[in-house]
Amino acid sequence: MAFLNALVTQKFAPEALAAEIRAAVGKPLRRAAPLTQLALLGASASLCDEQRRQPTILLWQSTSGPRQETLNLLNEVCLGGAEPMPYDFLATQPTLAAAQIQPFLPGLRSAMHLPLDSEISSNWSTLLVLANLWLEQGRCTQVLCAQLDHWTDAATGQWLALGALPLENSLARLQIGEVAGTDNNPDTTDLPVRLNEWLTAGETLSYSLRPATNPRLAVEFARL
Repeated sequence: MAFLNALVTQKFAPEALAAEIRAAVGKPLRRAAPLTQLALLGASASLCDEQRRQPTILLWQSTSGPRQETLNLLNEVCLGGAEPMPYDFLATQPTLAAAQIQPFLPGLRSAMHLPLDSEISSNWSTLLVLANLWLEQGRCTQVLCAQLDHWTDAATGQWLALGALPLENSLARLQIGEVAGTDNNPDTTDLPVRLNEWLTAGETLSYSLRPATNPRLAVEFARL
């Protein structure tokens, strides 16, 4: 069992990311890809100062990935008049986001990036099952699960912060099990938005997620 300790949804104009970073951490994050900036903004919003030093794992998925950065690099390689700069290549490597945000998140122990095939696919259930397992095994005290995307017109981040122990203001508890029914909710990229709607409505005691890869697996959030 794990506890949902924070839920954050963010949307920025792409050109505003640098200013948002300065406002959040007090200085710019130099030569950082947009997805790295989104990771720092979301982690900062999901955890208080004290929590940022606790053993943390970051699990995030993305539909866009470093698409524009990769296209820019290929353009430089194929059409440019000189060799591309090293940081142009580094911007195409999403896993390097962890190294760049660790100074601001000193408790970060590990990070994993899961690319998505299309805008209608999602792996929130995979992230949540891994988070619950690693919390139960004591590998960390909290896990940040996120969906990060950077498009030409918007940069978005959706976050669920899970902990091994509940906080005073925890939102729900997470339980993983088997289910035979078919009335669970589909695994969609906007899960944090749907969870927030469920928490706000207060009509049902639980919210169950149906993974596309394993319909019999129950990923269930229950009210405290």
